[in-house]
Amino acid sequence: MKIRFHHVLAFFILTLFFDIDYELSFVRLRIIDFFLVGLVALMILSTGKLKISNNPATSGLYILIVYLLVNGITKVTFGSIIKETIQLVEYLFLMHLIAEATNEPQKRKEFIDILFWGTGCIAFYSMMYNIAGGRFANYKDLDSPKHSFAFFALLAVIRLFSSNKKTLLQLGFVFLGLVMLLLSGERKGWAGFVIGGGFFTYLQVKSSLSKKNINGIVTFFTIVGVVAIITGLLLVSLPEFRYLDRQLSSLSDIGSVFSGGNDSYASKSDEERIFMFNYGIQLFMKYPITGIGIDEFKDYIIRDTHGFISHDAHNFYLKILTENGIIGIILFMVPLVLIFIELWKLSKNRIPHIALYARIAIALFFLGSVVNFFLAGKALSWLYVILPCGMILGLNKELRFHKKVKEKRKQELTSEFPNVQETPIGL
Repeated sequence: MKIRFHHVLAFFILTLFFDIDYELSFVRLRIIDFFLVGLVALMILSTGKLKISNNPATSGLYILIVYLLVNGITKVTFGSIIKETIQLVEYLFLMHLIAEATNEPQKRKEFIDILFWGTGCIAFYSMMYNIAGGRFANYKDLDSPKHSFAFFALLAVIRLFSSNKKTLLQLGFVFLGLVMLLLSGERKGWAGFVIGGGFFTYLQVKSSLSKKNINGIVTFFTIVGVVAIITGLLLVSLPEFRYLDRQLSSLSDIGSVFSGGNDSYASKSDEERIFMFNYGIQLFMKYPITGIGIDEFKDYIIRDTHGFISHDAHNFYLKILTENGIIGIILFMVPLVLIFIELWKLSKNRIPHIALYARIAIALFFLGSVVNFFLAGKALSWLYVILPCGMILGLNKELRFHKKVKEKRKQELTSEFPNVQETPIGL
């Protein structure tokens, strides 16, 4: 198979699940920054230009990014503003590159297939890495790769539902994806998978209550039941995993927050997350309008805790709120709403494959929207926004192509049969 641009772009996106960075003089960059610059250059060389197309969602993202940078100029260091400018502009480039990679049916299918296989390999590697280190559940030893569990499981279920013929290999991948996701202990992944998969299933069934869709749902819940039974038996027979204890302790910590009994927590991780959330709200109340400046949350919490906590905000929405104030969070939420509205419209399109991939984009969008409540991983957090937005641009470009073809055929028929008038349907 000939390697094409959309194949390279899909492999590039997979590198975001590793989040490798390094120091370059006064600014910290990621190794993927150079890959993205190379992809932009490749696109320009191969097509003669980088085609930029817009819709309300992308326009909202432009406004948001301009605000983030302008707001940060007077509040952060020179090196930080250069780094953020480079990376935010890269995200915009990546969005338009995704549009170019998903503007044709075959390209779009191959692009999603590579993401499926790639995240599957990353998830399996992450699981085996933890198992090799003696951790048979709660796979936390690798940070960014652990987010591939929910991504892979969701794509595996989508492939099962959208396939005309169910195969043992597809069933095996769904089974493997669900087992890895469940054992990973990634509760945000569970929630994102359930909501994203639920929306996809609802739209899939609503589009056509066919035997294929019904069989897919029955098969999926059968696999879920088998996975639950096998995993339950495994956890009961091997109590040293302490898997259930960890999950229940987190639930008890959440209950303590709402009950007011938050003097002590069963999990140190939960204690830090709850502290950072409360700290973020306090920062927002202190700087409510424009916040503390882009990418400054980590520096503030390190300073105020004397280095006891050195993590960034475990909540992308909280990070936007504290660093950019009420203006920033409003400008961030508006594009998200517009993305959902546009995808919802596309999911009802009369062209089957357009509607299908709009439903896939909605599922990934909701997965990311939920995960971002517990993640501020910068590259991955932005990926969950720009991936569905880029797919919107790609789908709209194909629709414009279909419209031009239809108009051209109409003009040809009119010129060939000038005396024939169109008869309204139903008359």
